[in-house]
Amino acid sequence: MRISFARTCAAVVLCANAACGAKSTATDDAAAAVDDAVADAATADSAADTAIDAAADATTVAPLSWPVGQSGPYVCGLRIVQMTYQLPGSLGARTIPLYIWYPATQAVGDHPSYMGAFDDPNSWLNAPLAPPAYAGGYPILVHSHGFEGFSGNSATYMCHIATHGWVALVPEDVGNTLIDTPSPLPLMDWLHRPLDITAALDWAKTPPAGEPLAGKLDLAHVGMSGHSFGSYTVWAIAGATFDPSVIAAGCATGRWPDCTPELIAAFNAKLSDDRPLTFISLAGDGADLLPHPGRNVVKRPFLQMNGTLNDSGETQLFADVTGVDLTWVDVEGGCHQLYGLGNSINGGPECTALGDQAGFALVKPWFLSWLRYHVLGDRGAEVTGIVTGTTSVSPLVHFQHKSPQP
Repeated sequence: MRISFARTCAAVVLCANAACGAKSTATDDAAAAVDDAVADAATADSAADTAIDAAADATTVAPLSWPVGQSGPYVCGLRIVQMTYQLPGSLGARTIPLYIWYPATQAVGDHPSYMGAFDDPNSWLNAPLAPPAYAGGYPILVHSHGFEGFSGNSATYMCHIATHGWVALVPEDVGNTLIDTPSPLPLMDWLHRPLDITAALDWAKTPPAGEPLAGKLDLAHVGMSGHSFGSYTVWAIAGATFDPSVIAAGCATGRWPDCTPELIAAFNAKLSDDRPLTFISLAGDGADLLPHPGRNVVKRPFLQMNGTLNDSGETQLFADVTGVDLTWVDVEGGCHQLYGLGNSINGGPECTALGDQAGFALVKPWFLSWLRYHVLGDRGAEVTGIVTGTTSVSPLVHFQHKSPQP
């Protein structure tokens, strides 16, 4: 049986940290806000239908004028390529799929099915590539999926930015997907994750011969996001420092069965990447190998988003981290898959109070506004109001911000 993104599938284990909390905090006001969000989602769906007809004329309108909560004028295209890169030292080569969401001109072709089970009605495989809407080429988002996830787990958000003229690059973390994760998870996967992101950006810098995106990707305008375990990837790429004692202890106790001196030494090398200008952590704190004090070296703006029914360590992280320009957005009634397949997926009954489409409608404006503000320098009233917290997307969306302290 195939499962639509908009359909509940609580029996499928998508992420080790996917369980929602047991207590609902919904109020009558919150319920009314949910109704508003559903209406907003319906409006966005209608806009998406109109977008298919408008795509050919998209470049006649300034892209930063497109409303962030609605689909942009493009169709969401998807291509999947194989990417090979060399691991450090003698650790060998790694070949993984790279999923590429991009702006397309026509809704033609087939819809993808992820892991053979999750149908995506919003993406069109190999749809015709639209010309860049931005003078420098397509701005880029790189994204890291969660534990036992897959590249298409957050396709709703990848598609949203693709309709606004962006390209999203999402490497599939082979060895830690829904169908191939061993137990215990090898230490090597903690190394793979940041290296996969850097390899994806290297691919974008020098695409293979015949690649339609060659010469059109803007490496000067890059953002990064990650969901769940992908939040670890985000912090690692941002430059957070590792705790060697955690690695040593895990190797000593057998937590990681694949420890070798060369693998351990690889974590002492530079695993960060300077190209992303900002970072978005979705429903995860990236803890364990990256203790909270080690985050304070990060010097680029950071957004963490989660839901009130799934605190994945964000409360403690926001309290502990003092040296980062850190914004925290917490969605009332949000569960773990609010940032993945849909809020109701793999959560308790309380997660259904905020419907999947209503949840997407709350997150999309924040996700795109943050990228436009920090990657493209958009200081328009709508984007600036959202990012600075002076404009509320919904009463369900709670905002906090901390400036870095010396």
